[in-house]
Amino acid sequence: MSSTATAQSAQTPQDTTAAQAKDSDTQPTTLDSVQVTGIRKANEAAIESKLAANTISDVVSATDARALPDLTIVEALRRVPGLSVLPAIDNEHPRDEASTPVVRGLGSSYNNVTIDGLTIASPGTPNGNLGSVTRGVRLDILPSSMISEIGVVKTFTADQDPNAVGGAIDLRTRSAFDNGNKPFFTMEASLGHASDNGQPSSQMDPGYRVSGTGSTTFGSDHQYGVVVSANYQTLSSYTYTHMTTDTVFYNFYNAAGQLQSGNNLGNGIPVPQNDKSWYVEDKRDRYGVTGKFEAKPSDTFDAYLLGGYYYFKDDMTRNENIIDGRNGPVYNQTATSGTYPVGDIEVGYSNQQITTRTKVGQAGFNWHPDDQQSLSARASYSDATYDEPIYMMKFIAGATPQAPGAGGATITPSAPFGFTYDTSRFNAAFPVNPSAYYNLNNYGLFYWRPDYGRNAADTIRTGRLDYRFNQDEMARGLGFATGLTYTDDRPSYSVHRDEFDPNTSAPPINLANFAGPLGANLPYNPGLNLLTIDPARARAYLDSLPKSDFNSTNQNDFNNQDNFQHKERIFGAYGLATYATDALYLQGGLHYDGTLQSTIGYLRGPDKVYRPNRTSSDYRHVLPSLLGRYSLTDDLDIRAGYSRTLGRPPYDSYAARSSINFVNASDIGNPNATGVTVTQGNPGIKPRVSDNFDLSFDWRLPAETGGLVSVALFDKQIHDEIFTVSNLGFTDPTSGVTYKNAIVSTPVNASNARIRGVELNGIVNSFAVLSPMLSAFGASANVSLLDGRLAVPLSTGGTRNVDRLVGQPNYVMNATLFYNRDGLELRVAYNRQGRALRSIVSDVSWQDLYWAPRSQVDLSATYQIGPSLSLIGQVSNVGHSRITTVTGPGINLLKNSYSVPTTYWFGVRFTPKF
Repeated sequence: MSSTATAQSAQTPQDTTAAQAKDSDTQPTTLDSVQVTGIRKANEAAIESKLAANTISDVVSATDARALPDLTIVEALRRVPGLSVLPAIDNEHPRDEASTPVVRGLGSSYNNVTIDGLTIASPGTPNGNLGSVTRGVRLDILPSSMISEIGVVKTFTADQDPNAVGGAIDLRTRSAFDNGNKPFFTMEASLGHASDNGQPSSQMDPGYRVSGTGSTTFGSDHQYGVVVSANYQTLSSYTYTHMTTDTVFYNFYNAAGQLQSGNNLGNGIPVPQNDKSWYVEDKRDRYGVTGKFEAKPSDTFDAYLLGGYYYFKDDMTRNENIIDGRNGPVYNQTATSGTYPVGDIEVGYSNQQITTRTKVGQAGFNWHPDDQQSLSARASYSDATYDEPIYMMKFIAGATPQAPGAGGATITPSAPFGFTYDTSRFNAAFPVNPSAYYNLNNYGLFYWRPDYGRNAADTIRTGRLDYRFNQDEMARGLGFATGLTYTDDRPSYSVHRDEFDPNTSAPPINLANFAGPLGANLPYNPGLNLLTIDPARARAYLDSLPKSDFNSTNQNDFNNQDNFQHKERIFGAYGLATYATDALYLQGGLHYDGTLQSTIGYLRGPDKVYRPNRTSSDYRHVLPSLLGRYSLTDDLDIRAGYSRTLGRPPYDSYAARSSINFVNASDIGNPNATGVTVTQGNPGIKPRVSDNFDLSFDWRLPAETGGLVSVALFDKQIHDEIFTVSNLGFTDPTSGVTYKNAIVSTPVNASNARIRGVELNGIVNSFAVLSPMLSAFGASANVSLLDGRLAVPLSTGGTRNVDRLVGQPNYVMNATLFYNRDGLELRVAYNRQGRALRSIVSDVSWQDLYWAPRSQVDLSATYQIGPSLSLIGQVSNVGHSRITTVTGPGINLLKNSYSVPTTYWFGVRFTPKF
């Protein structure tokens, strides 16, 4: 038994079959005189794994993951039927790289992710407003070099972690006993370039990446093995972003030009709240190392020990310009224009250095006392940390300092910055007067945040014991399996910020003295260039001033309201029974899940002092599963399944907290302030429970073609669906002030939800059946059609229906055309995701956010110049496709649009034959 199969021994028997198929596939075969290498070999391995599985599943091989320009595991997953990917979803971090997968329309929080079958800790996805620890694993920080294949299981069985409403993603590491115990080594070195590089400041170019994986066996009978994989990658790029505000997005006015609120659409003409331009420069560094020791001292016993360390750093610098009418009256309004008589300009700078570190350790053994019995034990420890120090400053036209001790500056919009907006195009224009815009003496320092940071951590300890009888892949007749699992999960999050605002005792601090070089033209505001700040000069000057020149804004609320520590203990037990013949496989089982949890959040009392507040809860579920597979012929299989699974709530939703954030410190106490956001926890939240129905058909194509056609249908009925509901209006319990424009976000259980869909998948390894001239060509394609429903509760009672779940697109499409002959392999890959729901404002439906449909084309080429050496070239996002969010009554208004660079990698791959 290979160690890959060992790591999967607690899973269904098909994993062993897949592993053995992969191990035996060491020599090229022939297909109409075409060698099966490269992508064809990867396709064959994936097909064998899929057909050998009793569950409905898909596989991405290591060959496939590295052959396309998918820099991370999560980008490789977008090729899988039924999967889509999402970037960071907050309003602060760039989106040019995907961070989390969505399985069958369900986001990362509800998909189980494991390494060799054991849970892994994650620091979560960046989120500028909420706790940054999320339950879903952030897969963009893990390198593809560490894996042998990625398995995506879409039907739950009783021996799996039940937190898998969408599915389970298993990252399977390489075994030294693969490849017939022979040594293995591959190494790749490439130079990279991003098309968007060096704006507004110079950046390192080119980038580079180096990765290598090697394995060998040793001992008198080659009973021991070692695998080591390492990688390093660095690449610099920028994104240009055009957007409106972070919260309300658009305003509506009446015939007199007066601002309306809530669901009142006034005259029905939407007006962007402001015009915001960002240039975000990123330098991303990744490195990691994975090591595995394996032992097979006898035919009845094998064991392994694995360790990994993965580092990711994103050094992000943001330069921003904001043109704002300050929600003043609008005159002379038409369907596409109107005049703000006054306005202001903001010029901001932020440097944010996200650093994540993930450590993984695993150990396990398998013992087979006879041909029918097996006992396995495995344990894992993983630890993930997230650190983000932030340095920010902002200059604003019309900022008036307050007296010492009086608080932050006030902003007075003025006539020189008034403008007539133009919304005739998707990207609206706010053309302010260039002479006022470029007069840098108009901009005074508004705030300075020299010490600001977020920190998150997650530690997971897990163990499992499994006993299996007559569960070998060749077993026939009755069999059973039983096991115990335990997980101890401890995430935490904290945030702190110091903010200083100049007061009247400070000397004038104007942008004219600290301006950086002009950036590029602002594409949608002709005649205006990006204004920048020289952070080194500004920082040196601000550090030299006495602290008495600043009012230190009270950040007590900010520093306490979002912090939490969570502890979760999960006890699991399962039993399953199987019956197998040559053509039929049946499995039924029950999984018991008992979860105990406690959370410490921080609440402010009437004395405005924050004190820890502990809440706790528990839940217990018995979850059934049924699975069947029938082989109509040697090449045609039918699979069907039913299961009940859980979707555990996000960690931070349990904390009893009520955080309130303001755009400007001067807005505190102003009931009419805009841009106010409030986040509340919900200690009583329950996990979602899903009843899942699955049916699939898989047909292996004739040998002269090579390939597969599969159809999968699914229906998920979800109870107590979890999402973050946003309502309008909030009364601060300590001050009594009611902020009528505040957006209040709270995680809640909706009354019901469902998602159903169909996945169509086809692989043709050679078109030789059409013509011998086409024998070197092949293709693969998949289409997933998704139909969701979500009942959203309203604050006034009742519900409104949304036609999809949060994160769910209405379709996903992939197509790959490839050519492989005489050492040359060429690929063109196409991916398209339909419109996906991003977030919901329950009481104001037209403020719901959607990811706009997006397509991307990627190219790759490999040329073998010798038995062990190949040249490689990869280009991603050939069309420079952007990531865009839309909103509004017609779901056709810009919220924001991020550029995604075209990236190029060229290098060599060395894989000697042993």
